[in-house]
Amino acid sequence: MTDIAFAPAKLPVIATFKKTCGAFLKALGPLALLMLLLVGVIAAGLIATAIPIGGLGLALQRGLGLDPESLPFWLAMAPLILVFLGGVVAVALRFSIAQYKLADASADGQTLKFMDILRDPQPSLVSYFLLTLVVGILTFLGAILFIVPGIIIALALWLALPAMIFEGKDVSESLQRSRDLTRDNRWRLLGLYVLSALVFLPASLLTSFPLESDPDTAFSPLRGRLLILNLAVSILQAIFMVVLTVTIYRELRALKDRPAEVVAPEPAPEPSGAA
Repeated sequence: MTDIAFAPAKLPVIATFKKTCGAFLKALGPLALLMLLLVGVIAAGLIATAIPIGGLGLALQRGLGLDPESLPFWLAMAPLILVFLGGVVAVALRFSIAQYKLADASADGQTLKFMDILRDPQPSLVSYFLLTLVVGILTFLGAILFIVPGIIIALALWLALPAMIFEGKDVSESLQRSRDLTRDNRWRLLGLYVLSALVFLPASLLTSFPLESDPDTAFSPLRGRLLILNLAVSILQAIFMVVLTVTIYRELRALKDRPAEVVAPEPAPEPSGAA
């Protein structure tokens, strides 16, 4: 038998965008609640940590007479501050993983409990952090050297995070998996990104332009309302991008991971008998 080679699987831009919009409406409620929960957890952690940090600072000033602007003061404060920052990063990473899982479950019409997702130890936070760091550094370096290579790198590595979350791959495997999934479709992914950005552009401009153009809005009720609206638009856009990433990942997996078509060759003609 011989394998029939497929033409590169092309991602349908408009169809994928429509699927993203449908999945966004399904996932909006759970993801918005998850983000509000994240804000609450970080705020509670900040309040809980502010007391020991403040107490240590006062002890260093009054008990040891250290100047708050001196290096020894901040060296003494550094361990407690690092513990707090490490906790914030760990919580943010776990909630980031939960966002992808909720978006994927919503696309299938499933309902997942927040605490079940947040308690799930997979993937490892260390591996997820390293992958996020590697993707960020590679994209940043590409953008510094040349704009276009930076865009290409970002598009090629777009699906590294969901590859680790949903397929249990390590850092290097997730990077390679993303490159394989996005190959031959990266400019289509760019089109989807631009299209998604354009959807939120009018609302973002309407809520941010008055803040920058009119200094009289400073400290006014209008400025407060505009800031809240601008934050809401930013949250909606962030949720949409998570759903878009999961939708693209699901669509490209369906295109790239389908079984190769195998057909049997036509039988050779039987030799004609002797006349």
